[in-house]
Amino acid sequence: NMTADWCITCKANEAAVFSRPAFKKLLEETNTVYMVGDYTNVDAHITQFLELHKAVGVPLYVVYSKERPQGKVLPTIMTQDTMNKALRDAK
Repeated sequence: NMTADWCITCKANEAAVFSRPAFKKLLEETNTVYMVGDYTNVDAHITQFLELHKAVGVPLYVVYSKERPQGKVLPTIMTQDTMNKALRDAK
């Protein structure tokens, strides 16, 4: 989850998905490590990560798995259903 305090879409996705108990339960059920990068003050490493995934900015959501070590980029507008499918399909 590449996010920033000034990103309205990031805040909406946080409220709709990432801060909810259903998301925390999904992480536990799928044994997923959830990582967040804070781009609020613009960071060179995160800029490089965004460019690697051809993202023009935040938010950027990428799911990695053994089958997809390069990662799968998820949609900018996040829903619980999208996240459920992404994490359950990642093996």
